[in-house]
Amino acid sequence: MNFKVKQLVEPFPLRKIADVLYKTYYEEYVESGAVPWDERYAKYYFDVVIMDISKNFIFGAYKGEKLIGTLFGHRESIMLDNELRLETLNLGLCAVDPEYWHQGVAKAMLSKLIEKATKDKIDFLMAFPEKGRFGDKLLKEHFDFKKYSKNKHLLKIMEERGLQVLREDFKINPILVKIGSLYSHIPQFDDLEGTVRDAQIKDYPKIVDLINSYQSRVPLSTIYELKRYEKHHKNTNLLNSLFGDPSNFYSWVLEDKNEIKAVINNRIELVTGKYEDELVTSPIALLTSAGFHEDMDREQKINFISCILRKIRTIAPSVFTTYITTCHHEMKVFRKLKFISDRSHYILCMKPLTEKGEEINRHRKYKEFFLDYYR
Repeated sequence: MNFKVKQLVEPFPLRKIADVLYKTYYEEYVESGAVPWDERYAKYYFDVVIMDISKNFIFGAYKGEKLIGTLFGHRESIMLDNELRLETLNLGLCAVDPEYWHQGVAKAMLSKLIEKATKDKIDFLMAFPEKGRFGDKLLKEHFDFKKYSKNKHLLKIMEERGLQVLREDFKINPILVKIGSLYSHIPQFDDLEGTVRDAQIKDYPKIVDLINSYQSRVPLSTIYELKRYEKHHKNTNLLNSLFGDPSNFYSWVLEDKNEIKAVINNRIELVTGKYEDELVTSPIALLTSAGFHEDMDREQKINFISCILRKIRTIAPSVFTTYITTCHHEMKVFRKLKFISDRSHYILCMKPLTEKGEEINRHRKYKEFFLDYYR
C-alpha cells in the first residue's frame, strides 16, 4: 500500500485527527467504555493536554489526502534517582484506521518519530501499551523496547450510584454487582488536618514543588515545570463549555497552616459503552497529579482521597466510577481505599536513544514511579 508519513503542523487537522481516533479508540473499545472522540474532544486535547514543546512530535500517515494514522510524542523531562535529568518522549494516541491495519502504518510513523527524536537528542522513549495488543508487540518486537514495570489502572465504584449503573445500565450479573458492593464504600473521616479547597493560581508554585519532591522518593519521576502547569490549568473550563454538565475539570489542595499538604486534579468526562447492543453513556471521574507532602502519614493521605471522592459524589452525583492511571508513587493509599484494578493490563516500556539514556537500565524493574499517562 502506498502511503506517506509526515510531521503534522499547525493548524492541525482536528476533524481528520478526531475521525482516525474515533475509528481506532471509540469503535475498538466501546464494548468496555470509550471517549466518543469528535472534533470538540480533539480541540480540548490540543488546547489543554498537548504542550507547545510537544507539537514538533506529532506525526500522521496519509493515503492521498486521507489521514489514516496518528502518533503523538509528549516531550517531558524526567529525573532518574534524584540526580540525572533525562529528556523523553512519552508516546500516546498511536492510531491507525482499521481499514489499514497490518500494513506497516504504525511502524512507519514510529520510525519517523524516532528519527526526529534522535535528531533532537531525546534521551529515551517511553510508552504504556496495553499488554498483548498490537502496540505492545510493535514496540517490543520491532523497536526493541523493554518492559520495566506493570502499569496499573485503578478504579473505584462510587457507592450506590456505581452499583446502580452496573446493575441497570450495564446489566451486570447480580452476583458480580454484589461482589462489587464490597469495594464501593467511601469511608467518612472527621479528623483530616487542614482545609480541602479549590487550587488557586497563587498555589501553583507550591504545588509544583510538592509534586517535584517525589524526585527524591521514587527512582523515576516527571519533572513538573511551573509554566507548563499553568498552561495545563489555564483552560480548566473548556471541558464544560464544549460538552456541558457534568463534564468539567477540578483541582483541589489540602492546606494546613498556610502550607500545601496535598494536591489532586479531577476531570469528569462522558464515556460510552455498548452492552447487549445498546449504547450507554455515563460520566466518570479521572484523577491525575496526586501528590502528598513528605510529612503526611498514610492515614492522612487516605483521609484526603476519601474527602475527594465524597466531593465528587456531591458535585457530580451521576459519576459511577473514579479512575486513576498515575498511581505507582502512592499505590498503597489507593489500594487501602479499595480501588480495584481495571480488567485491561498495561506495561511501562522504554527505549534508550542516547548513551545518557542508557542510564535507565540502572534498574531492571521500576516498582515505584511518578510518570504521566497519556491515552
